[in-house]
Amino acid sequence: MSRVKEEPPPGVTLAGNWQLDPRASTNIRQTLRQLVRPGRKRPSSDTGLDTSGPGDGGDQGPPSSARGGGRTSRQYGYDSTEIPPDISLQLSLLAGGDFLKIEQRPEELVIGNGETTRSFVPGERSVVSVPSGVADQRSGWKGKEYWIEIKPQVGPHATEKLRLSDKGGQLIETIDVSGEGRVKPLHVIRVYNPAREIPIVLPGEN
Repeated sequence: MSRVKEEPPPGVTLAGNWQLDPRASTNIRQTLRQLVRPGRKRPSSDTGLDTSGPGDGGDQGPPSSARGGGRTSRQYGYDSTEIPPDISLQLSLLAGGDFLKIEQRPEELVIGNGETTRSFVPGERSVVSVPSGVADQRSGWKGKEYWIEIKPQVGPHATEKLRLSDKGGQLIETIDVSGEGRVKPLHVIRVYNPAREIPIVLPGEN
């Protein structure tokens, strides 16, 4: 993993409430639809499956499989006799929602989205759970960016970066996941504008 620092540059803070700007951000559904290289498919008249992939349009959220829907194979139209490529890590990283709340403390960075909260200690290496099992995780500062690197024992590795825009008025989140087999590398940019507050998601609302 790359070397990171524990302290941010003077005057750099990511703290605040942030709301996604979908027009300036990667279209998540379109990106997921193009993520997997084509495999064998049965004719739709034979299977009755929806082979169209995730929907078009401005919806920036990942498909229902990212929230436990389990419909990934149907959405990509895989043959029922083949094992579909595993994109569970990508889906978990893209399930962040339209809001972020960041608290930046000297010893900790806390990122919440109204539903879940993640905390990171700059410069610390830890073992975390990922869909494929466990992974080494390390986070910290590289210049004005906060990096979160995830390296699973099995499967692709991922990097999440957070920084302020050049003018300081927006938060830029970049997510990169390496490719593996039929799954292409993933590159996503999310742009957030300042928000007054983020909504709290109660159990059973999604």
